[in-house]
This record gives sequence, C-alpha cells and structure tokens, in this order.
Amino acid sequence: MKGTSALTTLIGTAWRAAPMTLLWAFAAATAGAVASATFPLGFHYMVDGALAHRSDEITFGVAVVAILFTVATTLTTLSVTGNWTLTDRLNLFVSERVALLLSTAPRLEHFERKELLSEVDQLRDDRRSLAAAPRQLLRAWQVAIRGGVIMLLLATVYPPVMLVPLFGLIPALADRRAGRVQARAGDELAPVRRLIGDLFTLATTAETAKELRTYGVTDALAARHAALTEDARRRDVRGAIRGAAWEALGWTGYAVAFVGVIIVLVLRAAHGHTSPGQVVMAVSLMRRAQRQIAGASDTAGSLATAVRTARRLVWLEDYVEKETRMPAAAPVPDRLRTGLRLEGVGFRYAGAAEDVLQDLTVDLPAGATVAIVGENGAGKTTLVKLLTGMYRPTAGRILVDGADLAGISPDRWRTRTTAVFQDFVRPNLIAREAVGIGDLPRIEDEAAVGAALATAGAEDLPARLPQGLATPLGRWFTGGKELSGGQWQRIALARGLMRTDPLLTVLDEPTASLDPAAEAELFTRFAELSRSGRRAGGVTLLISHRFSTARTADLIIVLAGGRITEVGDHETLLARGGGYAELFTLQAKAYETG
Repeated sequence: MKGTSALTTLIGTAWRAAPMTLLWAFAAATAGAVASATFPLGFHYMVDGALAHRSDEITFGVAVVAILFTVATTLTTLSVTGNWTLTDRLNLFVSERVALLLSTAPRLEHFERKELLSEVDQLRDDRRSLAAAPRQLLRAWQVAIRGGVIMLLLATVYPPVMLVPLFGLIPALADRRAGRVQARAGDELAPVRRLIGDLFTLATTAETAKELRTYGVTDALAARHAALTEDARRRDVRGAIRGAAWEALGWTGYAVAFVGVIIVLVLRAAHGHTSPGQVVMAVSLMRRAQRQIAGASDTAGSLATAVRTARRLVWLEDYVEKETRMPAAAPVPDRLRTGLRLEGVGFRYAGAAEDVLQDLTVDLPAGATVAIVGENGAGKTTLVKLLTGMYRPTAGRILVDGADLAGISPDRWRTRTTAVFQDFVRPNLIAREAVGIGDLPRIEDEAAVGAALATAGAEDLPARLPQGLATPLGRWFTGGKELSGGQWQRIALARGLMRTDPLLTVLDEPTASLDPAAEAELFTRFAELSRSGRRAGGVTLLISHRFSTARTADLIIVLAGGRITEVGDHETLLARGGGYAELFTLQAKAYETG
C-alpha cells in the first residue's frame, strides 16, 4: 500500500465495493451533465425566433429544451438513486475494512499510543465520509463537464465571457482556505471530543451506574460533560466563523465579476454585436455556472474531508502491513522442551520517559506453573503483553525453546497461547459461543464447551440458564439472560480453557470477583492441570495480588519497579526473608484478622 494516493484509495475502494453500480452511476452522471448544460441553447433559438417571427426556429428551441431537460432530469434522478445505493454498499465495505484492519494488527500500539489512537479515532469517526466520496467525486466530474460545455457555449456569444467560470476560482480558493481552517479546528478538538464521548458513555452505561450513584458524582459528571461540550461548541463556532468569512470574501469577488459581465453583454446587444437570444442564453449559462461553482465549493469541502480520511486509511493499511510483515517466520514448536527464557528484556512505551521493564533475565521452565507477583505498577501486565506478542521488547529478547519470539508470527504464536485477563470481555453471544470463541474451530462442540466450564468450576451453569448452552447472554438480546459478575468470570475462565494444548497460559488477575479461597482453589486446579500433562510442556503464568495464591506455583517471580527482585519457590522465598516473605506475612495476617 505504500505510496498509494488518497484519490486512488477513494476510487479503488468504491470499485471493490460495487463495480457495476459505480459504472452505472458514472455513465448516468456523465450523460446527465452534458444534457443539463446544453439545454439553455434552446433559449437562444426561442428568443431570436420569436423576435424574428420564425416559428420553425421557435419549435426547434422548444424541442431542444424539452428533450434535453427531460433527459437531464431523468438521468439525474437515476444517478441519485445509483449514488445512494453505492454509498450504502461502500459504507458497509469501509466499516468492515476498518474493523478488519484494526483487529488484524497483531499488536496494541494503535489502541494505546496517544498519537496513533487519535488517528484511529478520526478514521473511525469519519469513515462515512469515505462512503460518500464516490458521490462527491461524481458530482465533481459533473461540475467539470458542465463547466466545459458552458464555457464552449459562452464562447459562441462573446469569447471573453468564457472567463466568467474562471472567476469561480476566487470563491473556490476562499472555500479551500475555509476548509483548512475548519479542518485544523477539528483536529485540535479531536482529543476533547474523545473525552466528551468517554464521559457520555460513562454517564449512560449500566455498568457504571451503581458506582456513580454511590459516590454521588452523576451531577458533577454531567456538569463536566456540559462544560466540555460548550467549550468545544464555542471553539467549533469560532472556526466556522473564520471559515465563513473567507467564503463570504470569495463570493463577493465573484458577484462583482458576474454583474460586470452582464453589463457588457447588454451593451453589446444594444449595439447589435450580440443577439437578444444569445444574451438570454449567456445569462442562463452564467447563472448555471454560478450554481456549479457553489456546488463545487461544497463538493470540495466534502472531498477534502474524504481525502484526509482516505490518507488515514492508507496510513492504517501501511501500519498493519508493516506490523504483519515478518522477515522470517520461525515455526512454533509442537511442544515446549526447555521452555521460555527472558534475556535482558526491557521495555519502554513510545513517548514515555522511563522504561517500564528493565533487564529481566529469567527462565520459565517447560511444564511449570509460574507466578508473577508485585505491587501495582510493577510491570506485571506489561510483561504479559510481551510474552503474548502484543508488544516486542525494546531491549533484550524472549526465547521459545531457544528461538527468538520476534521471529515467530504473532498470529501463529497466539494459536498456541490462551489467556484470561482481569478486564475480560462479556460478549453478547449465546452461552456456547461465549465460551467456544476461546477455540474457534470447536465453537459448536458442546462437549468441549462443557468440559471447559467444568474445569472452570462452572459445570452447573448450563442447568441454571433457561435454554442451557443455547441461552442468549447479555441485555442486547431480547429476552437475553444477564449474568452476575462471578458467572461472567467463570465464562471467561472457561473460554481460556478451551484450548487443550497451549504453550503459554496466562491468568492475569482474572478472579477479582472470586473470594480468596475460590481463587486459590481455581489456581490450584490450573497448576494440577499443568503438571498432569494436559498441557504437556506448556508454561502456565499466574498473576495475582494475593500471595496466598502464588504459593501453589512451581516458580515465583517478584517484580518491583520493573525489575526482578526475587526468584524461587514459595518455601525458598519465605526462608530468604526478603520482600516476598514480608508481603506474604502481612497479607496472611490481614486475612486472619478479617
């Protein structure tokens, strides 16, 4: 996609979405533009024929107007219908394309890096302008055809009058300047609008309602939303006023030129250099030229937005292509023999001043259950992102049985990994699918889904649902069953258990809705599964703030400030009397007191 122009993207996208509709719309627009531009020629024959009392010339003029006007009106109506059909198809195509690209990118930078997220947000918000772009391009094509025909007809009256449409460059350039002013204002407001949208979602979403009302912040939240919206409106209006001032200046210049040309034509007719019929035709043509210029200005503004959006789409396609391009696709091993190794791994988010992780060197043995513990902000989740291929280390490397993970396709690696995160998804699907998407090829396998639910400690959940595993989950369905937080958590855990032979299983604090005993029991079950050979060779990674859970692991890694401070099993770390032992003892006393 590198080097692809925005115009090529606009036309190419329309062609891929609906080629025959595009061809029909182009043909209708072309023929209709020629007909609509030439029918004023009949006015010339009608007026001059009437003044000369020539009925045949009057009849010819009427026929020209009647036929060409009818053809223009009919084709314009058909063209509008075709354009809207094309827009509908293209809107669906573009939405699917953007969604596919955003989900295809193997890493998370475009969702977490501020400047990239701004581009993504703008593309997502303005994607409909891409759908409307072919209609705008066809309109611009019609303007160009009508303008050319009008200039030719004006030349037959008085050649200098051909310059009149060129005066349209004055408002066109002014409108272009106005468009840049408004676009700059829109770019400056993008972060504010994103915050306004987030506040609106926060204030109107069921998941946040209880907490907002508990703390009594609903009025304050609404007030902040209103204040930001009003500030954005004022800034938007200022940009619109500046743009309107440029547009008014441009049209004033055109109006002066238009009136001057009419005076010249009237004087020429008074001296017999031009016939009255030609003057009427010329005035009609110039009025049509004025409307064409007005339409061109509107079209130019819409196209400018579409071109900016197309450039963002080209950027996204190039970004995804770069992210998915692999210099060498090393194979994913069938099973781990030595395990995973971190060698001097460091990581810093783009634009950050400090590293999140520094010089991590540790072995995660094949078949082991490894617990990562540490305070909030220690870098635990970032380490998970590196191990699952969501990011690449900015220093050092991660080895999979000695092979650099950077040389393995992220998609291939993820076919052999599974994970359950603290902020797990609550998909509005039927129950079987909500679990089965954890291993898409077996999404319809009720036996596999049932086994995963049983391993997650939710074997009785289907019996509690009105239609068993066929029950629609979530409030988006009419009659859908809404689950409790703990039930959704069990669904998420079962989803993470659908794959039976992952090389890496990550449990990133997914049991916040469970009590300590239930969490410990569940993690113990995962540890037993790892040791039993169900995931022969696979590494199970447990991340929890509860140290009582970590004690079940074969290996415990303590993170602090992005560095590894301790490594060992529970008994070894307790005997060492370091930070792990201190925090474990404090938590144990807290649970006893509670």
